[in-house]
Amino acid sequence: MDTKFVLNPATRPDNYKEKIMPYVKKWYWFLIALVMCLAGVWFYLDNATPIYKVSSTLLILDDKKGDGILKSTAFSDLNMFQETKTADNEIEILRSKDLIYNALSKLNLQTSYFKKDGFKTRELYNKEAPFLVSINQLKKPAYLKELSLLNMSDSTFLLKEGSQTWVCKYGYPIQRDDYNIMVNKGAAFSTSNEPVYIRFNNLNKMAASYSAGLLKVNPVIKESSTITLSLNDAVPERGVDILTNIINTYNIENVQKKNIMAVNTIIFIDKRLKAMEQDLSVAESAMENYKQQNYAIDATAGTQINLTKSAEYGQLLETSEVQLGIANSISTYLSSTNNQFNVVPSTMGLKDPVLNTLIGRFNDLQIERNRMLHSANLSNPLVQNLSDQISGLRLNIMENLENIKKGFVIENNQLKKNSARYISRIQSVPALERGLLQRSREQIVKTNLYQYFLQKREETALSLSATIPTSQMVDKPAYNTNPEYPKQPLMYLYGSILGLILPAFMIYGGDKFSSKVKDTTSLKELNGIRILGELTHCDLKKNIAIQSGGTSTITELFRYIRTNLGFLNNHSQNKVMLVTSCMKGEGKTFFSINLGLTLALLNKRVLIMEFDLRNPDLLKKMGLSQQNGISNYLEGNTEELNIQPYDSAHNLYVMGCGSMPENPAELLTSKRVDQLFDILRTKFDYIIVDTSPIGMVADAFSLAKNADLSIYLVRYNYTNTEQLDILKDIHENEKLKNLMVVLNDAKSENRPGYTYGRYGYSVTTAV
Repeated sequence: MDTKFVLNPATRPDNYKEKIMPYVKKWYWFLIALVMCLAGVWFYLDNATPIYKVSSTLLILDDKKGDGILKSTAFSDLNMFQETKTADNEIEILRSKDLIYNALSKLNLQTSYFKKDGFKTRELYNKEAPFLVSINQLKKPAYLKELSLLNMSDSTFLLKEGSQTWVCKYGYPIQRDDYNIMVNKGAAFSTSNEPVYIRFNNLNKMAASYSAGLLKVNPVIKESSTITLSLNDAVPERGVDILTNIINTYNIENVQKKNIMAVNTIIFIDKRLKAMEQDLSVAESAMENYKQQNYAIDATAGTQINLTKSAEYGQLLETSEVQLGIANSISTYLSSTNNQFNVVPSTMGLKDPVLNTLIGRFNDLQIERNRMLHSANLSNPLVQNLSDQISGLRLNIMENLENIKKGFVIENNQLKKNSARYISRIQSVPALERGLLQRSREQIVKTNLYQYFLQKREETALSLSATIPTSQMVDKPAYNTNPEYPKQPLMYLYGSILGLILPAFMIYGGDKFSSKVKDTTSLKELNGIRILGELTHCDLKKNIAIQSGGTSTITELFRYIRTNLGFLNNHSQNKVMLVTSCMKGEGKTFFSINLGLTLALLNKRVLIMEFDLRNPDLLKKMGLSQQNGISNYLEGNTEELNIQPYDSAHNLYVMGCGSMPENPAELLTSKRVDQLFDILRTKFDYIIVDTSPIGMVADAFSLAKNADLSIYLVRYNYTNTEQLDILKDIHENEKLKNLMVVLNDAKSENRPGYTYGRYGYSVTTAV
């Protein structure tokens, strides 16, 4: 199989390893960065001011139906003044700027006190402050000032503002252009000489900041009436006081609101009661007059009496009519001639004693006459006498009956009148009752409403004296002893992550954003390019790296390249080798010298030609003097080939540039170039042509036809990746014969090392 050394990094089985190796090789970067970041975190934690979280839980009491706290308030049964307490509404109230401002005002937070302790500035609060500043007046510029207070004696202190200082007395007003304050001794007053710095706070801006987000008010769970209040503060005691005052102010304002509602309700009820007293008096007077006019003391009782009386008179009228009928019947009976001498029937209920006596006498005479007729005739005087008595008595009875009938008629008429009167009264009862009902209804409504308002007034007065807040504190404000920020474990974690990410980013960024060739992957677009070998970095003051019998890494790498010269070209003879690169400084001369030394070790005659006619330095680097050389021969000034042997190596010769030509480009295209190479091919086994950089001038292309092999040097961390386009163009268009690439100045971070025996050096895998 034909063996070729080509660059094909995409198919390497250890491609991932190559990506990781740059980070592994610079492990000390990670260690240094990790130590520095952790030290920075420690320093920050030691000097940072910790922020603590203060929180509390509040239960909002909702009373939609008025069955709870609001049940005792006026008109709760009408649901007119009920307030539905929802968590969302109360959250907005608790976050309102006015409520927060009122809470902050009670804590005297217009002044902040600070004390410097090394790199730290510690805020003093409440009993920790040695001074107590009372604010009389502040103007806007005062909020930008920082004042310092220094105790001087038991009665005086030093006030400093910028470069100005004043000696002031405790308890006396201090008037300046921007502020008017008074300083008193605080709870932590001492005679120490440490200054205390004060700053003035704008409570309106503080309230706006807390309302905008510093104060967090959230429901415990969705649609819950329990909410949590929390804030962060560098002074946890102040945070507890602020949160406590916000909740207390919220409750107090709720109570005041309910009290104001109750007082206004009482005032409203009193006005209504006065108006209703007049309305009720008018209604009662109308009821009284109506009863007086209609004799209706009690409509129900009067109706019953009228019904009874009407029934009684109806019964009496019926009895009277019956008796009148009986009287008429008896009168008719007596008036009949057929009944002249017959016994009169019973009076059947007529209770007139005279009539009953006369009828009894009449019937007795009739019976006596009839008895006598059994023994005598009509003409009998006794019979005649009885007949006369009966006739006379009949007349008396008839007269008596007429009188009785007249009495019954009169009685009947009177009974009818009385009965009609009571019937009329009964018939008028519905209208009377309707009138009474109308007036009674109005009176009852006004009476009930009056009593209702009286009751509600008393209830409101009671609720005013026993008003309680509409919220209940579940958890009192308290702070977590572990700071919310900075969190020590988290900060060390972040520091560790940063210590690992930062060097990795620097390595990655240095590789991605660098325009220099870093490793063989930079040549990945040059498919099929042949790699002759790689040379490691060599810290030599001289350019001679190859010594006879040497075993250094650089020596072995040149031997490896020497071996590859035969493999890469199927062991064909490579007489003339053209050495070039893209730009100056990529190691062409160094490579040419040491390749010549390596080939000379094989007892081959090797010539190194200094064909860089524009900037020659080969002889200088080899310690040789400049004489007539290549340019003189090409110009035709001499036919002599001025070839110098290199004394430090056997079989190695050097042909210098000679004098500097005026037209090097045209000189390299002359026929004498071909003649020169024809002559040298017969005298030397290998000819190494050190040319000018191909990316700057075209001299190497002029010599390409005379070369059997072209060696192109690419230097790590020196050659620009953009200049590889030149190499790509040369390779694709075959501008140089048998092009091969040597990667120069390889360091451990450029490639992984492959070791042969005790030698460690970089090689390219054969494909």
